[in-house]
Amino acid sequence: MYWVLIKCCFRQQFQYKWNLLFQMAGDWLGIYIKICIWQAILNAGSIKNINFETLVSYSVIAAIVSGLLYSRIAEELADRFRTGMIAIDFIRPISLKWYYFFGQLGENLYHVLFEGIFIAAVSFIIWKLPIPVPGTVLIFLVSLFLGLLIMFFIQYTIGLLVFWMKDGTYTRMIADGLFLLFSGIDIPLWFYPDWLKTLCDFLPFSYVASLNCTEECMVLIKYSSGKIRRCLQNF
Repeated sequence: MYWVLIKCCFRQQFQYKWNLLFQMAGDWLGIYIKICIWQAILNAGSIKNINFETLVSYSVIAAIVSGLLYSRIAEELADRFRTGMIAIDFIRPISLKWYYFFGQLGENLYHVLFEGIFIAAVSFIIWKLPIPVPGTVLIFLVSLFLGLLIMFFIQYTIGLLVFWMKDGTYTRMIADGLFLLFSGIDIPLWFYPDWLKTLCDFLPFSYVASLNCTEECMVLIKYSSGKIRRCLQNF
Protein backbone atom coordinates (compact mmCIF):
# COMPACT_ATOMS: atom_id res chain seq x y z
CA MET A 1 0.00 0.00 0.00
CA TYR A 2 2.78 2.43 0.87
CA TRP A 3 4.61 1.68 -2.38
CA VAL A 4 1.43 2.43 -4.33
CA LEU A 5 1.11 5.72 -2.46
CA ILE A 6 4.68 6.69 -3.40
CA LYS A 7 4.02 5.88 -7.07
CA CYS A 8 0.75 7.85 -7.12
CA CYS A 9 2.37 10.95 -5.62
CA PHE A 10 5.33 10.55 -7.96
CA ARG A 11 3.11 10.38 -11.05
CA GLN A 12 0.99 13.28 -9.83
CA GLN A 13 3.99 15.57 -10.13
CA PHE A 14 4.15 14.94 -13.89
CA GLN A 15 1.13 17.21 -14.23
CA TYR A 16 3.29 20.21 -13.23
CA LYS A 17 6.07 20.10 -15.84
CA TRP A 18 6.37 23.87 -16.22
CA ASN A 19 6.58 24.24 -12.46
CA LEU A 20 9.52 21.82 -12.46
CA LEU A 21 11.30 23.73 -15.23
CA PHE A 22 10.99 27.07 -13.45
CA GLN A 23 12.06 25.50 -10.16
CA MET A 24 15.13 23.97 -11.82
CA ALA A 25 16.07 27.36 -13.25
CA GLY A 26 15.54 29.08 -9.90
CA ASP A 27 17.52 26.51 -7.92
CA TRP A 28 20.37 26.58 -10.42
CA LEU A 29 20.48 30.37 -10.24
CA GLY A 30 20.54 30.19 -6.45
CA ILE A 31 23.45 27.74 -6.52
CA TYR A 32 25.38 29.90 -8.97
CA ILE A 33 24.88 33.03 -6.84
CA LYS A 34 25.95 31.18 -3.71
CA ILE A 35 29.09 29.84 -5.41
CA CYS A 36 29.96 33.34 -6.64
CA ILE A 37 29.67 34.61 -3.06
CA TRP A 38 31.93 31.82 -1.77
CA GLN A 39 34.46 32.60 -4.49
CA ALA A 40 34.49 36.28 -3.55
CA ILE A 41 35.04 35.40 0.11
CA LEU A 42 37.87 33.03 -0.79
CA ASN A 43 39.53 35.63 -2.99
CA ALA A 44 39.34 38.11 -0.12
CA GLY A 45 41.26 35.67 2.07
CA SER A 46 38.54 35.51 4.72
CA ILE A 47 38.43 31.69 4.69
CA LYS A 48 41.44 29.48 5.28
CA ASN A 49 41.93 25.69 5.11
CA ILE A 50 38.88 25.37 2.80
CA ASN A 51 39.34 25.33 -0.96
CA PHE A 52 36.94 26.38 -3.69
CA GLU A 53 36.23 22.80 -4.76
CA THR A 54 34.96 21.91 -1.29
CA LEU A 55 32.61 24.87 -1.13
CA VAL A 56 31.24 24.18 -4.61
CA SER A 57 30.59 20.55 -3.67
CA TYR A 58 28.91 21.72 -0.49
CA SER A 59 26.61 24.13 -2.35
CA VAL A 60 25.60 21.61 -5.01
CA ILE A 61 24.97 18.69 -2.68
CA ALA A 62 23.20 20.91 -0.16
CA ALA A 63 20.74 21.96 -2.87
CA ILE A 64 20.06 18.33 -3.81
CA VAL A 65 19.70 17.22 -0.20
CA SER A 66 17.37 20.09 0.68
CA GLY A 67 15.12 18.95 -2.16
CA LEU A 68 14.80 15.51 -0.60
CA LEU A 69 14.38 16.90 2.92
CA TYR A 70 11.71 19.38 1.85
CA SER A 71 8.45 18.85 3.73
CA ARG A 72 5.13 20.65 3.71
CA ILE A 73 3.45 18.20 6.06
CA ALA A 74 3.00 20.79 8.82
CA GLU A 75 1.38 23.22 6.40
CA GLU A 76 -0.91 20.57 4.92
CA LEU A 77 -2.02 19.32 8.33
CA ALA A 78 -2.85 22.87 9.39
CA ASP A 79 -4.88 23.50 6.22
CA ARG A 80 -6.82 20.27 6.52
CA PHE A 81 -7.56 20.99 10.16
CA ARG A 82 -8.85 24.45 9.25
CA THR A 83 -11.16 23.06 6.54
CA GLY A 84 -12.26 20.00 8.53
CA MET A 85 -10.86 17.56 5.93
CA ILE A 86 -8.66 16.05 8.64
CA ALA A 87 -11.66 13.95 9.64
CA ILE A 88 -11.40 12.06 6.35
CA ASP A 89 -7.73 11.32 7.03
CA PHE A 90 -8.63 9.63 10.32
CA ILE A 91 -11.03 7.15 8.70
CA ARG A 92 -8.61 6.06 5.96
CA PRO A 93 -7.37 2.46 6.28
CA ILE A 94 -3.80 3.72 6.66
CA SER A 95 -1.86 5.43 9.41
CA LEU A 96 -2.09 9.22 9.20
CA LYS A 97 1.58 9.58 9.99
CA TRP A 98 2.82 7.19 7.36
CA TYR A 99 0.30 8.40 4.80
CA TYR A 100 1.92 11.84 4.84
CA PHE A 101 5.44 10.43 5.08
CA PHE A 102 5.26 8.24 1.98
CA GLY A 103 3.22 10.82 0.09
CA GLN A 104 5.86 13.48 0.71
CA LEU A 105 8.60 10.97 -0.10
CA GLY A 106 7.06 10.32 -3.53
CA GLU A 107 6.97 14.04 -4.33
CA ASN A 108 10.54 14.59 -3.15
CA LEU A 109 11.88 11.63 -5.12
CA TYR A 110 10.38 13.13 -8.27
CA HIS A 111 12.17 16.44 -7.72
CA VAL A 112 15.47 14.77 -6.79
CA LEU A 113 15.45 12.41 -9.79
CA PHE A 114 14.71 15.14 -12.33
CA GLU A 115 15.90 18.37 -10.76
CA GLY A 116 18.72 16.90 -8.65
CA ILE A 117 20.28 14.90 -11.49
CA PHE A 118 20.19 17.95 -13.76
CA ILE A 119 21.88 20.17 -11.15
CA ALA A 120 24.50 17.51 -10.36
CA ALA A 121 25.31 16.83 -14.02
CA VAL A 122 25.69 20.50 -14.97
CA SER A 123 27.75 21.22 -11.85
CA PHE A 124 30.12 18.32 -12.47
CA ILE A 125 30.66 19.51 -16.03
CA ILE A 126 31.15 23.21 -15.25
CA TRP A 127 33.24 22.97 -12.07
CA LYS A 128 34.77 19.51 -12.68
CA LEU A 129 33.85 18.17 -9.27
CA PRO A 130 35.42 14.92 -8.02
CA ILE A 131 33.40 11.73 -8.44
CA PRO A 132 32.91 9.92 -5.09
CA VAL A 133 33.62 6.22 -4.70
CA PRO A 134 30.61 3.85 -4.49
CA GLY A 135 31.27 2.93 -0.84
CA THR A 136 31.21 6.57 0.18
CA VAL A 137 27.96 7.16 -1.70
CA LEU A 138 26.32 4.19 0.03
CA ILE A 139 27.23 5.47 3.50
CA PHE A 140 26.08 8.94 2.50
CA LEU A 141 22.68 7.56 1.44
CA VAL A 142 22.28 5.85 4.81
CA SER A 143 22.93 9.12 6.63
CA LEU A 144 20.57 10.88 4.24
CA PHE A 145 17.76 8.47 5.11
CA LEU A 146 18.33 9.10 8.83
CA GLY A 147 18.13 12.84 8.23
CA LEU A 148 14.94 12.37 6.24
CA LEU A 149 13.29 10.56 9.15
CA ILE A 150 14.31 13.25 11.63
CA MET A 151 13.00 16.01 9.37
CA PHE A 152 9.69 14.25 8.88
CA PHE A 153 9.08 13.78 12.60
CA ILE A 154 9.94 17.43 13.27
CA GLN A 155 7.45 18.60 10.65
CA TYR A 156 4.82 16.09 11.74
CA THR A 157 5.10 17.16 15.38
CA ILE A 158 4.81 20.82 14.40
CA GLY A 159 1.77 19.99 12.28
CA LEU A 160 0.06 18.26 15.21
CA LEU A 161 0.41 21.42 17.30
CA VAL A 162 -2.45 22.88 15.27
CA PHE A 163 -4.88 20.80 17.36
CA TRP A 164 -3.96 22.95 20.38
CA MET A 165 -2.96 26.26 18.78
CA LYS A 166 -5.71 26.35 16.10
CA ASP A 167 -3.30 28.03 13.68
CA GLY A 168 0.06 26.59 12.65
CA THR A 169 1.34 29.58 10.68
CA TYR A 170 3.71 30.97 13.28
CA THR A 171 4.99 27.62 14.51
CA ARG A 172 5.94 26.70 10.93
CA MET A 173 7.68 30.04 10.43
CA ILE A 174 9.67 29.62 13.64
CA ALA A 175 10.59 26.02 12.84
CA ASP A 176 11.72 26.92 9.31
CA GLY A 177 13.84 29.77 10.64
CA LEU A 178 15.46 27.55 13.26
CA PHE A 179 16.17 24.90 10.64
CA LEU A 180 17.93 27.35 8.33
CA LEU A 181 19.98 28.76 11.20
CA PHE A 182 21.01 25.60 13.04
CA SER A 183 21.05 22.89 10.36
CA GLY A 184 23.97 24.06 8.23
CA ILE A 185 21.89 23.76 5.08
CA ASP A 186 22.97 27.22 3.87
CA ILE A 187 26.09 28.01 5.87
CA PRO A 188 28.38 25.14 6.95
CA LEU A 189 28.49 24.63 10.68
CA TRP A 190 32.30 24.62 10.60
CA PHE A 191 32.11 28.40 10.10
CA TYR A 192 30.11 28.85 13.31
CA PRO A 193 31.80 29.92 16.57
CA ASP A 194 32.33 27.19 19.15
CA TRP A 195 29.47 28.27 21.42
CA LEU A 196 27.02 28.22 18.51
CA LYS A 197 28.26 24.80 17.39
CA THR A 198 27.62 23.51 20.90
CA LEU A 199 24.09 24.90 20.78
CA CYS A 200 23.52 23.22 17.41
CA ASP A 201 24.57 19.87 18.89
CA PHE A 202 21.68 20.07 21.36
CA LEU A 203 19.09 20.74 18.66
CA PRO A 204 17.64 18.16 16.25
CA PHE A 205 18.06 20.46 13.25
CA SER A 206 21.81 19.91 13.09
CA TYR A 207 21.33 16.14 12.90
CA VAL A 208 19.00 16.53 9.94
CA ALA A 209 21.65 18.20 7.82
CA SER A 210 24.99 17.83 9.62
CA LEU A 211 25.29 14.25 8.38
CA ASN A 212 23.92 15.21 5.00
CA CYS A 213 24.81 18.80 4.36
CA THR A 214 27.48 20.12 6.69
CA GLU A 215 29.64 17.03 6.43
CA GLU A 216 28.81 15.81 2.94
CA CYS A 217 31.62 17.73 1.29
CA MET A 218 34.05 16.18 3.72
CA VAL A 219 32.43 12.81 3.07
CA LEU A 220 32.72 13.13 -0.70
CA ILE A 221 36.10 14.83 -0.85
CA LYS A 222 38.22 14.31 2.24
CA TYR A 223 36.93 11.44 4.37
CA SER A 224 37.82 7.82 3.87
CA SER A 225 35.23 5.06 4.38
CA GLY A 226 36.73 4.20 7.77
CA LYS A 227 36.34 7.75 9.05
CA ILE A 228 32.77 7.92 7.76
CA ARG A 229 31.86 4.73 9.61
CA ARG A 230 33.26 6.18 12.83
CA CYS A 231 31.19 9.35 12.31
CA LEU A 232 28.03 7.29 11.90
CA GLN A 233 28.86 5.21 14.97
CA ASN A 234 29.31 8.36 17.03
CA PHE A 235 25.95 9.64 15.76
